Amino acid sequence: MKPRYVELADQLIEAIGNGTFAIGAALPSEMDLSTQYGVSRATVRSALQKVQDLGLISRRKRAGIRVEASKPRLAFEQSMSNVEDLMQFAVLTERHVQSIGEISASPALAARIGVETGSRWLRIEMLRVDPAKADRPICWTDVYLDPVAGAAIRRELRKNTGLICEMVEERCGRAVQEVRQEIRAVGVPERVAGTLAAAPDSHALEIVRHYVDQRGLVFEATISVFPAERFTYALRLARQD
Repeated sequence: MKPRYVELADQLIEAIGNGTFAIGAALPSEMDLSTQYGVSRATVRSALQKVQDLGLISRRKRAGIRVEASKPRLAFEQSMSNVEDLMQFAVLTERHVQSIGEISASPALAARIGVETGSRWLRIEMLRVDPAKADRPICWTDVYLDPVAGAAIRRELRKNTGLICEMVEERCGRAVQEVRQEIRAVGVPERVAGTLAAAPDSHALEIVRHYVDQRGLVFEATISVFPAERFTYALRLARQD
């Protein structure tokens, strides 16, 4: 069952697509949408964020909510400000597991994901796919899981579509306290280029994430490669008073 904000976002996307709200037209205010659909304003805001991330609307002070396009943009855009935004990414995409196996962290890998050389990890190789563009995967991701956590959820990985860190919290009680991440420009690695339907060494974005639990320990690390023009990473910076 979809979260209520996703259902509302789908309704708004359909209304924009069929012309109920034409390009350039104003959408009802958050308060009016809340009343019209019988949901909280927080639900409305989350739904509008999803629609905005697809490039369909803009939201500005005084100008209100305006329709900017009738069809979603080609690239997947993720607005990131907290762990909940990662969860939204999981809701909007599908996880296609390619392989699961145990590895020993080499010196190079240990340095990249912040763990001890020689430590054992469960590695999950997978794709993140936008269901609307299944032939052009959003990214390839190598997931490295603490072996205890990995053993607890291994059988569910090909069935459950949610975030892996949420599965770990549910089964092991290890909640994400913070996510540390590094972003850099790379070339698409040859070993995953074919699966990503991208040319080897073509432009890509690499995001390395470290999932830290309540004790300050890394229990999951991910290395994701996003081919150019398939993903936009949106970050909002607010001035502190």
